Amino acid sequence: MVLTERVPLAENEAGDLYVEGSRVFLEDLVDLYRQGYSPEEMALAYPGLALADLYAVLAYVLRHPAEVEAYLKRQGVRAREAEEKTRSYRSSDLRKRLEERRE
Repeated sequence: MVLTERVPLAENEAGDLYVEGSRVFLEDLVDLYRQGYSPEEMALAYPGLALADLYAVLAYVLRHPAEVEAYLKRQGVRAREAEEKTRSYRSSDLRKRLEERRE
């Protein structure tokens, strides 16, 4: 008997991966996992997600580390590019405070 189960991840038009039926992105769950959150704790943080879906997504992350890392790198690049594009729209005072927080 061969059993297969579909991973409840979907991709939007921008290329973001998210848990089907939610607005929770893969990178958010990976971040929580890397901080030491258990699937049960993640379910408390995102009560709209089924525990079984969280386990399925984390199983995918563990089975496909290279693909997940490549995705996370792409998302990081996109986030930095978006930040750069919006930098000129921020007030100089706000920009200064944000930059000081990074240091």
